Amino acid sequence: MAPLNPQQHCHHLHNIPISQTLLYCLTLSSFFVLSLYVFVPSSVRRLPRDHVLHIKWRAGVILGVMITAVGVYPWLFCQHTLDDADAFSDSTVVNPPILFPPWYKYLGFSWQPLQDLQIALHVLILYLGSFTCTWLKIYHHARILHWEKERADKKNDESSRFPPNSKRQQLPIIPKPKYLRSSLNYTWIQPTIQSFQSFHDDEDHRWTNLRNLGIAPLAEEVVFRACLLPPLLASRTNNSRNGSLSLSKLSPTQASWIAPLFFGVAHLHHFYEKCRQLPPKKRSKKVLCQLVLVVTVQWTYTTLFGAYVSHVFVRTGSLSGVTLAHVICNYMGLPDISFVHPTSNLYGYRWFVTIVYFFGIGLFALGFDS
Repeated sequence: MAPLNPQQHCHHLHNIPISQTLLYCLTLSSFFVLSLYVFVPSSVRRLPRDHVLHIKWRAGVILGVMITAVGVYPWLFCQHTLDDADAFSDSTVVNPPILFPPWYKYLGFSWQPLQDLQIALHVLILYLGSFTCTWLKIYHHARILHWEKERADKKNDESSRFPPNSKRQQLPIIPKPKYLRSSLNYTWIQPTIQSFQSFHDDEDHRWTNLRNLGIAPLAEEVVFRACLLPPLLASRTNNSRNGSLSLSKLSPTQASWIAPLFFGVAHLHHFYEKCRQLPPKKRSKKVLCQLVLVVTVQWTYTTLFGAYVSHVFVRTGSLSGVTLAHVICNYMGLPDISFVHPTSNLYGYRWFVTIVYFFGIGLFALGFDS
């Protein structure tokens, strides 16, 4: 029987047949998804996905699944070991035993704030282009404010108070600091304050953010990273070479690509959710094809993201680090490429923003070696 004491050392099983590990991964990921339909009442499931009651039920269920997955892990994958005190107090022991870490260490429960900060910075580098777009919006708005003030002071005609989109060179290159402050306040500070105010006053807004930036990242990282990757890394495959069978373990790269497949598949039920919310009259072939495309893009994105955080987890063993990376990606979302459209205020900066985007991606790739 596996140890129950969280301080007791865990000799993790090794050379687990890959078929058993894949069955375990499939069972756990299926349990994660099916629990949302089995344990959430049908009356609640019929509510919109962002309804507060629906969010609360789903949050409670996935947190229960997370706790269950963590609770059964040592029973499944830990062998008996002696406690430190018992081992060294036993006079029959000639050589000190090998001391293995507690079982929760295998799941990444550790305190490594500096390493977690490095992980967060590495993720943020990927959004260098997005941050540049935000700054350019502030800068461009400040230029417009400065231009409008100068035109008003010169008492020109009414029609000249608004800058033509095709004459960006008329805007001042360097706006005065007061216009930058006004633009910053209008573009970023006030919306941020309003968002915090909505979080405090609006229950719908609060629970939606708690789900997207708290509950979902934590539960998904515990289940699909902490509980899947250690068994995969401890698995073995049978290779036939020169007519003889040999055992080989999965490489960290292989494990980092296998685990996110279950993470991606677990998001495919969104197709059913979107279809269910469509009125029967709107379920045309064209609409269903669009849903398939949307879900395919989402599956691709979640699988690639899962491969990245799996790689980070294997290299750092930090559950808090990959959870923080998940929160950042959920908050930032996909990169905004609206600047390439001619109607965008940032269209005149499109080449600069594109270069910054690729520069950020390059730095992100180089960061894998650090």
